[in-house]
Order: sequence, then structure tokens, then C-alpha cells
Amino acid sequence: MRKKTINYYDFLISVFLATLITALFVFWNPIQGKYKLDILSKQKVGPNEINIYNDLNFDGTSEKIRFIKDFIGRPAVLVEDKGQILWQWNLNGKFVSGEFYHFADYNGNGRKEMFLLTHQNDSIFLDAMDIETEEKIVQHRYITNYKKTKGRIDFSAYEPMTIDLNADGKKELVVSFACAFSHITRKLCRYDIENDILKLSEKAGCSVHREIIPFDLDEDGHWDFVGNIHSPGNSNIEYPYTDQHAWLMVCDAQMNYKFLPKRIGKYPAYTYIKPFRENGRNCLATFYHHSGKVDTSNIALYDSLGKLIRLKKILYNKNLQGANFNSFVKEGQYKMALYRKDGLIEVYNDQLVVEDSFEAVPCHGKCGSWDVDGDGADEYLFTGENFGQLIVMRNDYSNPATIFFEEDIKTIYFSNEWIDGQLTSFVCQSGPYVYKLQYKKDPLYAFRFLVWIVVFLFSFAFVWFIGRLYQYYLKRQYEGEKRITSLQVRAIEQQMSPHFTLNILNSIGNLYESHDTQKAQYYFGKYSKLLRITLISSGEIAVPLEDELQFTQNYLELERLRLNEGFNFHFIDNQNIPDIKVPKFLIHTFVENAVKHGLFPLHGIREGNICLNMIKENDHLKITIEDDGVGRIKAKNSHVLSTGKGLSILDEILELYKRFESKTIKYKIEDKYTDREETGTRVSIEISI
Repeated sequence: MRKKTINYYDFLISVFLATLITALFVFWNPIQGKYKLDILSKQKVGPNEINIYNDLNFDGTSEKIRFIKDFIGRPAVLVEDKGQILWQWNLNGKFVSGEFYHFADYNGNGRKEMFLLTHQNDSIFLDAMDIETEEKIVQHRYITNYKKTKGRIDFSAYEPMTIDLNADGKKELVVSFACAFSHITRKLCRYDIENDILKLSEKAGCSVHREIIPFDLDEDGHWDFVGNIHSPGNSNIEYPYTDQHAWLMVCDAQMNYKFLPKRIGKYPAYTYIKPFRENGRNCLATFYHHSGKVDTSNIALYDSLGKLIRLKKILYNKNLQGANFNSFVKEGQYKMALYRKDGLIEVYNDQLVVEDSFEAVPCHGKCGSWDVDGDGADEYLFTGENFGQLIVMRNDYSNPATIFFEEDIKTIYFSNEWIDGQLTSFVCQSGPYVYKLQYKKDPLYAFRFLVWIVVFLFSFAFVWFIGRLYQYYLKRQYEGEKRITSLQVRAIEQQMSPHFTLNILNSIGNLYESHDTQKAQYYFGKYSKLLRITLISSGEIAVPLEDELQFTQNYLELERLRLNEGFNFHFIDNQNIPDIKVPKFLIHTFVENAVKHGLFPLHGIREGNICLNMIKENDHLKITIEDDGVGRIKAKNSHVLSTGKGLSILDEILELYKRFESKTIKYKIEDKYTDREETGTRVSIEISI
């Protein structure tokens, strides 16, 4: 019954530990999600160089495009194929900050043209080239002007795209510009490449400039454009559509306002405007994030004319700073999601009710959208709380995959490298470092529960095996200690035999009869002390050397009494006893043999002598026990009563002591004299310390 109980508790402990190990594995294991990111390579390029990969001629293999400054600081483009430079294009001015390049087959000729934005003096220009014929399709076309602030250029270009806006089979280029203080550069731009027609949005303090999405808002068959609007409060109140307020704006294909911009809040604010569909009609989902103290953030729905459908206020939360907002379609229904800085994602339905929320990866902010896996749909890219962390999510914020760079992410450029029709890497350049990454589904993700079960079973088996092994070790140790104890008991029985005890008591009794009370009491005290030490140390395998010597001295004094003081003993240099432990009866066994076999046969003939000496040599202690008795040969022929097992018991004790204490004790027995009939005996004991 007891064994069954022990096995039951062993089973429960093994289950508990295996569960703990599995939980730690689940928390730290590499199966973190459905998708994973791995770094394939890292390369450092020049400080004035940007590397982009793009399949310009649709042959299934990407060319390498290098944007650099030439030897006099002008922008230049080098196109390489398999390490060979195909051609170089030198331009005037400087590359525009931000997304200054775009590749697209705008005219359907089966190869991509390259579009580049540069700035010179106070103007922004567009250039375009056919990469096969090297024909300059657009040459230094003026787009708009800009101003410097405190001697610095503070505008950037965002998300250039090509889209057929007039249904003529040729695509137009759409790009936005934003700035900090030079308000004139906040514009949305459309350029008809084929007909050289430029359209710009109206002069305004606010403009659609980030995350631009084409969307047929009123379903009239023509594209409209929505996006994000920043209201930092840098323009004066009289400026058209000043950034002292937040606005709801939508531009049509001609860069005109779809409806008069609607003021929806105050600065400082950031407004996300996303396509949505509610009750069978197209509309707009917005997240107005006010970062000041005079207004309240909200999520709202507006119809195609800018009329409010419904609104939900959101109380201030520090984790809204840098939050991201988007809309997506799930199971045929439009949803909107708010991704907070602390990693909490809330999913809203068309009634602005939170129908789902879950924890993702804490982030610092969005750094772009890109078709990372080449499936035709963009993923969202964020920087993590650690500025060296890149987070890639699906467009519904699900299945985040993360990677850590060795340095903080700066302005980052994305591209895909294709070889023979296969996507080989997702390329990111941050500062001077070009990372080639692999983004793919983790094949173990679908089997993660099976993996966890296997980990649990393996952990259980391992813990059970270790437990059994440990129990075996403990059992072996217990049996060894039990064996030592048994041997010691046998030694005690041998040394403290009734015969010995009766002789001692008779000797003490004789002293009392002869009225030598003082001497009788002295020896009785010695016997009591001997008996007490034996009982106290009965459960010990080893005892201090000092106690062993004291025990031996008490024993010799009693034996000397029993033999009518027929021998003498001397302990030499026993005042400086090392603080070590030795097996019980180690010295006593040899001393007892010296008395019984060496000196007892001399009783009534002459006095014998026993001498014990100790010498410390480096890491060893040498103990010598000498007697001048009859010697080993005569002792064998004597009629001394003895079992003859004292040394065999001691040998077993020393072997077990070596196994469990990892200490070696050796001894040697030899004749003291070789030229005498009574040779005497010398025992040399060597103890490692």
C-alpha cells in the first residue's frame, strides 16, 4: 500500500514538473505565431546609398537598383543584374526625402518605368525613364515648390502609386507631400504621364498625405482618395483649412475636394480616414486622436457627403499616442481596428461596438505597408517599443511576426527580391544596413498542439526517469549507509562483547573489594564514557579524528586495567589533531588487534608497549601504530579468542566510505623487527585530507 502511495505521488510530481516545463517551452519556444521572420543576411553599404530590388523587366528575377550620390553630390541611379551594371542614370538636384522612387508599367508595354522625385533650389521635379530603351519619358518636370525652415528642407514625399484614373488604359502617378512649417508643400498630386497634365490639391494647411487609399466613395465609377491628416497647429488661423483644426477631407481623381472639408476637432490631432461600408453603402470610418487637453478622441462613421452617421468618444489614454487605425473586410463584413501602443487591439463593428479585443506586440508606431510575402496584399509594418524591433502583421492586425535588428530602425526602405519567379527575401534597408529577411508561415504552427503534447510527454518521461534514477541513487546510498551501520554494529558487538564487559566489571569490582574506591571510580568513569561515545555515535558513519582517538584511549585504559596494567601505551604528538573525520573504529580496530594478538600472549611474562604517532605530509595524514608484542606469526598460533573478522569488516567499511565520501584511506601491516623472535607489529594508515 505504501509503495502504491509513493508511486502515486511520484506520478503527480512528474505531471506537475512536466506541465511547468511545457509552459516555459510554450512561452519561450520559437513557435510564436503563424508567421515568422528570420534574418538571412546583413550588409553595410555607403552612407549615401540606398539599395532596392525590383523585377523591372518581368523576367522573374529582380534587378538591384542603387540610389547614390555621385562624386560631386548629384543623385545617380545604377541598375545591376547579377552583379553587372546594366546602366547608370545621373540626375540634377537631390533626391526628395521619403519615398522618392516608384516603379510601374504605366503604359502596358511589358516593362516597368522608373519614376524619381528630386528637388532643386525651391522646386520639386519628376523624372521617369524606360529601363530598356533608356528613353527619358519625363524629364525634370516641375511639380510644386517648397520653402526652407531655419535653413532646412522639411518636406517629404509619401506613397507614390500609379493608377488609371481616366480609363484610357494608361496609368497616372499619384503622390502626396507633407511638411512641418512650410505649409505650401502640403498637397496631393496627380500627374497624367501620357498627356503631361498635372493636378494638385488646393492650397491648405491640412492635406491627405499618409496611407493614401483609392476608394470609389459615392460609387460613381471614379476613384477618390482618402488617407491620414495631421494637424500640428503650425499654420495661422487664417490659412485655408488651417492645421489649427482637424478636418475630414476626401479628394477626387481631379484632386478637388469631394465635399467641402468638414472641421471635426482641434489641434494637436491626427485623423485617420479609412474606406468602410455600412448598410449597403460606402462611407468613411475615422479615428480622430486628439493629443491635447481641450478635446476628446473619437471613432466615427461619415457618409459619402461627409455627414456624421454615428460617433463614439474615447477617453484619454496614454497608449493612444502613436496608435494605429485601419479598416478591413472579414467574412464579408467591414470591420475597423484600433491598435494601441501597449499592444491592445480593439475590433469595432459598424455600430462602433467593440466585438473583439486581443493582445498583440507593443509598438512605437507604423513604419509602412508592404506586400512582404508577395501574395498581392499588403502587410502592415511597425516598429516595436524597442526601436530595433520590426513587427509585421496581416492587414487585420493578426499573426504578428517580429525580428530584432542590432541597431535602431531609422528611415526604412522596403523591397522584395525575386529569383526565377520565386520570392527569396524581403529586403529592408535601415540607415547603412541592408537586411534580407525571410517571412513565411511557420510549418510547426499548425502542429503546435502536437508539439506541445510531445514536449509534455518527453518532459514527463525525463522527469520520471530522473526521479527514478535519483531514487535508485538514494536507495543505493541508503543501503550503503545501512551496510556501514551494520558493519559498525558488528564491530561494536565485537568490541563491546559480554566477555569484555564482564571482565571490565570484574576488574572494577576487584578494586572495590580491595577498597581502592578512587581507582575503581576512575575506571568506571572511563567505561561509562566509552559506552556513552559508542551510543551517541551509533548513527554516524564517520566521526572526528579527535573523538576516535579519545575512544581508543579510553579503551586502552580499560584493557590495561583488565590485564592488571600488563602493558603501557603512548600517544605521541596528539596535541595538534587535524580537524578531519574518519570511519568509526578505524584506529580502534588496529589498537584492539595489537592488545588481543600482540600483547595479551605476553601477560604475566613481561610488559608490552603500544605507541601511536601522527605526521601530516602535504595532503595526507600518516598514522603509525606500533607494538612490541609477539608478532603476527605467533599470534596466529595463540589461543586468543577472536572471530578473526575485524579487519575484513574494516575493509568493507573503508570501501563503502570511499564510494560515498570520495576519500581514500589506505593501511599497511608489517613486522616491526625482523631479527627477533617477538617481532612486534607496525600498522601504517594513510588518510587523504
